[in-house]
Amino acid sequence: MSATLTVTQVVLPTAPVGSSNPLPAIAAMPQAPYEAATEGLPAEMAANIRYGQVTSIHPYLLQDGYDRERTPAPMHVAVLENDQLRAEFALDLGGRLVRLFDKTTGRDLVYRNAIQQPANLALRDAWFSGGAEWNIGMRGHWPLTCSPLYAAEITGADGEPILRMWEYERVRGLILQIDATLDGAALHVRVRVRNPRERETGMYWWTNIAVAQTEGSRVFAPATHAYMTGYDGTLGRVDLTETDPRLPASAPAAADYFFDLAPGLAAGAADAATGTAPSPRPWIAAVDAEGSGLAHVSTARLLGRKLFVWGDTAGGRNWCDWLGGETGAYFEIQAGLAATQYEHLRMPGGATWEWTETFLPLQLADSRLDGAWTEDVAVVGAQVLQAADAAGSAGIERLEAAADLAPDALLSVGSPWGALEQQLAARTGSAFAPLAGVRFVRDGEEGAYWAALLDGAPGAPDASAGVAEPDASEAPVSYVTGDEWDHLLAEAPATWLTHYHRAVAAQARGEHGTAISHYEASLRHRRNAWALRGLALALRESDGGGTAAQEQGVSRLAEARELAPDLVPLTLELAEALLADGRADEVRTLLGTLPTEMRELGRFRVVEIRAALAAGDRETAGRILEGRFEVPNLREGELSMSALWHEAFPGRPVPAWYDFEMAPEG
Repeated sequence: MSATLTVTQVVLPTAPVGSSNPLPAIAAMPQAPYEAATEGLPAEMAANIRYGQVTSIHPYLLQDGYDRERTPAPMHVAVLENDQLRAEFALDLGGRLVRLFDKTTGRDLVYRNAIQQPANLALRDAWFSGGAEWNIGMRGHWPLTCSPLYAAEITGADGEPILRMWEYERVRGLILQIDATLDGAALHVRVRVRNPRERETGMYWWTNIAVAQTEGSRVFAPATHAYMTGYDGTLGRVDLTETDPRLPASAPAAADYFFDLAPGLAAGAADAATGTAPSPRPWIAAVDAEGSGLAHVSTARLLGRKLFVWGDTAGGRNWCDWLGGETGAYFEIQAGLAATQYEHLRMPGGATWEWTETFLPLQLADSRLDGAWTEDVAVVGAQVLQAADAAGSAGIERLEAAADLAPDALLSVGSPWGALEQQLAARTGSAFAPLAGVRFVRDGEEGAYWAALLDGAPGAPDASAGVAEPDASEAPVSYVTGDEWDHLLAEAPATWLTHYHRAVAAQARGEHGTAISHYEASLRHRRNAWALRGLALALRESDGGGTAAQEQGVSRLAEARELAPDLVPLTLELAEALLADGRADEVRTLLGTLPTEMRELGRFRVVEIRAALAAGDRETAGRILEGRFEVPNLREGELSMSALWHEAFPGRPVPAWYDFEMAPEG
């Protein structure tokens, strides 16, 4: 039976991601809850860990405007379906595979979250659990995990449908193309990544697949050793015959197992006709107590495999509950380009990397699998690769043949940045080689200012031509990065906005002196909250900035807030700066002036507790804490709530609802 591709809506209890934070994310990029030391690691792995570190997510804006109030809302999904599988992809949420339903057994092969609840786990803050997530560019959940992708239907040479999704990743400057098709009981996904410029860039990829966790859940990968971290800052190589990771539900605490794949275990049988060794086919599998589950097999380039478990701690359980509610617990099996997620790879200019991933239902012939790790891995591996062979190559060949077919009608539209960057390159005479199979659209508010700047058309910031300067009371809707954009801004007639954008770009590069000069120039053109805020941060971050610079920075923040008093992130930054400078009484005064709705937000409750403790008012701090409130965007690895509790109530155990610790006890 032929497959179909349709677009529909799935209604779920949803806390919307909300509008982006309009303040540019020029501070240091949020870090994962643990870092890897390179001591004792293989030289190549250590070099990859040191290479390509990203210090800012600029030019992306943060997505932190959500709460924890959920109401029914539609999720826009593309559905690939045949008589055996139904695959649903959330087009507005990073193209994530949110459901893979096995019709023959009536089981979901990936964790299908029954709610849509963002939490602060991604590089731009908002992230949600479930399904299979595509992560590109840099360590962490990628910047577009809660943003729309382009999508189109491509028809294969055999008439079968292919779902194509694509976007331009702005930090690394990469073009991503994801093609998906069904072939019997197999979902094939072909990923193609192009570095369109001549300069080298860092590359990172991990496919994160959530699987529902039961007491009998088991995970296998073709390895005898793994690099393990327990959310406590260590990364060590463990022998899997001694540290058996197969039972996620038995994990005592959150942990990552980066499997060190053994080529022999990852390959099929040798070619009997030629006697040649088979090509490695990395795989990982998750099955339940009955031996039923999911296998993930890829071509050799995608060589990394990982198991992530939340563990049996209050913190791990809290995170599962926060993200999935009554959906239940889950773990993740993952696949990446490098051996670990600490690493970035060097991608040469003009290079194109591609690989194929296959998702397969798996039913083991014998579900016991309670023997030695290596023996059971060999048994599972043989059946995984047998299932992959049985699926055949027709779907993979379909994707390969259609990779360069240009999309026609769009099912979904992404950002304008691929089109704008290509136009910028053409204007400056620099190389930009797009993929033949994608088409970017320049339309929309997000890129309108930059399109006008590139065109030199009416709407460009040209006061001398009689075009009014943009309204300084409205926050700019988007930002850019790179020397080419800075040169374009320098050539444009000077306005408050051109100087402001140049200041933000300089500050993101760590050039605080240049940033300060441009912020001040912006303010000479037009007093505006955005340049005042940027100037404040630049003054406070500048090298050698003493007490006077810190105080001047707070004053500029206060001035910025006067111009935008209803902007929550700006008020919060002012309160945080006052706390950092030991001015707790001023913070308490500020909080007293806030509207009740703002003051009762979780982050402001935290500020109020910190200010009370700093002023020696433990009674007020304790009363607020005992009121049991939530901070919707509590960061993964952030232990502020338990720390405040310990300070307010020395010796009293932290209540479970404030405990988000994932490291092992002790």
